[in-house]
Amino acid sequence: MQISWRIAAIGAGCAAIVPLLSAQTSPATSTEAFIVSDLSYAFYRGDEKTDCPDGRSFSLRDAYLQTRAPAERERLLKPENAAALDSAYKNDYVFGPGGKDICTDAELFATPEHPLQKPFRGPVAPGMDLDGATPGHATPGTCRHDSFTSPTGERGVDNQMYRATGCNTMWRGIGEKGRGELSGPMSVGKHPVAIVVAGVDDWQDDPHVEVLVAAVADRPPLDAKQVPMAGSSVTLSANPRYRMRVTGSIRNGVLTTDPGDFILPYNWVGASGGEYIARHVRLRLTRNKDGELSGALGGYRPIDNVIAMFRVGGPGVASTAGVDCSSLRQSLGLFADGDPDQAGKCTSVSTALNIAARPAFVYDGGKLLNGRP
Repeated sequence: MQISWRIAAIGAGCAAIVPLLSAQTSPATSTEAFIVSDLSYAFYRGDEKTDCPDGRSFSLRDAYLQTRAPAERERLLKPENAAALDSAYKNDYVFGPGGKDICTDAELFATPEHPLQKPFRGPVAPGMDLDGATPGHATPGTCRHDSFTSPTGERGVDNQMYRATGCNTMWRGIGEKGRGELSGPMSVGKHPVAIVVAGVDDWQDDPHVEVLVAAVADRPPLDAKQVPMAGSSVTLSANPRYRMRVTGSIRNGVLTTDPGDFILPYNWVGASGGEYIARHVRLRLTRNKDGELSGALGGYRPIDNVIAMFRVGGPGVASTAGVDCSSLRQSLGLFADGDPDQAGKCTSVSTALNIAARPAFVYDGGKLLNGRP
């Protein structure tokens, strides 16, 4: 049994995706809906001596000091020269000709004075095999790259974002159990997302299901941890740009989707009009006894979308948070493995997210898409 989807006009021309059951629909077939409760960068903490043998990536301050001659570096590090050091790296190193700054116009600062991120060199990283390529080879739509093995032993894992940033303290965190502030969860309370799984005959094995991932137009009720609550009633955004509709299958209790483009409204640093973009996304999800989903999302993020939040933040991201946006952008470009341009240079970088979702009531244009969660 298959479910087809059609676009139906709602109100004054708003589009809504509505499932149409065929005449052969089995009474056992279900459509279930969920509100995303976790969406965060997947992180694996192995042995740092193996993973980061070159050490941690430089902070902006330390990167600046590396550009100075040893004698000048020693002078600036003296306590009485702390103000001079702050002024030098927060001004001279952050700003260039015409008042351009290292985060708003990161591509203009791609010089030897801004060293690359120190790469993650370990063999194990979270994620999934997105391209099916033999390690070290390219496929149509990708560039040659070395893959990882997942913590559970899956080979061919594509996560070049991790290779570029896994030794950066902003991602890695401080201490053995630390976790960097940029590897934490996205704000699913402020930017809610729904998942609808249609045409399910059996959550253990089903050769064909249809999956809709979409932005939510309203704010669901949140629990004490600011996470959407199970049983929430939410309405999907009418903007078709913020809907990913893909087919998938369930084997041995694991739902795996075909690839699709995942785009969500996401306002960086309080600004409006931002988006989170990931291309060729696959979902891998399991459903527990309480009806909740958990698993992984893997895809390719355009390089400039990865640093979009830093562009919006401007020079303050560098001078206050200590992020060398130019170094980050250069490193992402070096390890990019997806979406080659006409010259054959890849423009997006593979990445992996954790994702979890709770049962919810999901409406689209006034129509409830699922039954009781």
